[in-house]
Amino acid sequence: MFRYQQLAAAIAIGTLSGLAQAESTLEERLAAAENRLASLEKENTVEDRVQINGFMTFAMEKTSSVQDASGNNLYFQNEVGNDDWNLNRLTRAGIQLNGKISDKAEAVVQILGRADDNFDAQIKWAYVGYDINNSLTARAGRLMLPFYLHSQYTQVGYAYPWIELPTEMYAVIPLDTMEGVDLTWNVSTGKIAHSINVFWGGMDVDSQGALFEVRDQHGINLRSNLGNWTAWYSYTNSQVSVDVSPNVPVPPFPLALQNNLNMDHHYAYFTGLGLQYDNGSLFVMAERGRLDLSTPAHWFPTLDSGYVTAGYRIGKFTPHVTWAGIEHSDIADVNTANPLAPVALGLFQTFGDHQKSWTFGSRYDLTPGISLKAEVTYAYDFSGDDYKSNGFFSDPTNPANLAGPDTRDDDPMIYRLAVETVF
Repeated sequence: MFRYQQLAAAIAIGTLSGLAQAESTLEERLAAAENRLASLEKENTVEDRVQINGFMTFAMEKTSSVQDASGNNLYFQNEVGNDDWNLNRLTRAGIQLNGKISDKAEAVVQILGRADDNFDAQIKWAYVGYDINNSLTARAGRLMLPFYLHSQYTQVGYAYPWIELPTEMYAVIPLDTMEGVDLTWNVSTGKIAHSINVFWGGMDVDSQGALFEVRDQHGINLRSNLGNWTAWYSYTNSQVSVDVSPNVPVPPFPLALQNNLNMDHHYAYFTGLGLQYDNGSLFVMAERGRLDLSTPAHWFPTLDSGYVTAGYRIGKFTPHVTWAGIEHSDIADVNTANPLAPVALGLFQTFGDHQKSWTFGSRYDLTPGISLKAEVTYAYDFSGDDYKSNGFFSDPTNPANLAGPDTRDDDPMIYRLAVETVF
């Protein structure tokens, strides 16, 4: 009997000892888990994982009195006239969020609101990026269009000297984003650093009342830096479809004839060159671009555009001057043997922008992150050798200008004031 009591006592003591040891082990595990969780929470706070940046532009602009040959008032970019200051067209605000997914991956979202759209939020950028290695990055989603020297920050006015990027160059393609994928390779050849980008995607472009559906857009761009010098080259090829029925004048032509001018997966290309010198005080930059579409009867003109800018930073002041121009191919290129030749000629004139301008401006950096800007643009030479145009001025009641426009004012002026900030 005594032996049974000893055995039971031993079992009880062992059991209690085991339970105590198990409880101690569980407490240690819970403590370790809490420590790991606290460590992870510390490493994954919003501040560590998400970077938030913002930008804003408040701009006002107006023009001198500009009329066409019929006495109709013309408005710059179909919005800015001489009757009152336009506070909406260039005023905008944006937020960009860069979220760290892992050491190699991030998600980027840029939200933009414009005053002329009641600041309705629009997603400008929305993509996922992955670093394949230290020099190669892949991205997919809504990306910026890599057509121009300043494509990376077209909406961030604080990043460049002007209030508005040179219209003759940057308004040729009235869109700055696409849906697609790209690869960027950073490599050096001696002292020259290169960024090589290849991309594929598509977009829809609304221009002069016609919707251009751009598909299979693919291209390459190269940015090279050597000291104070930056060089830029881009080339893009794509397939474009468009229905020109909204641009056909009244009375309408038979549908069968209208279809003769529609595009269905016709080729288009854009090529651009840029060069910039900036030593911290003096800066000079220039760009040149060409857009060409293989339209039926050649109703879309080849557009050649460019600008040259020079400026000098004097303390907080940065005066600058810009010459810009856009020209179109010869209207004689339009196929007059086409049954819709009159419409083709009208379409050519609708899209055949012709304008030159001088812009004189100054920037004052009030404090890091805030700049005040003022500029005046003198526009001229709206006539090619074959016909006269209104350049980027139009009558809102007839934005397509199918009747053959002609500016009466030989020296229209555009005045702009702006406050721009990044934060």
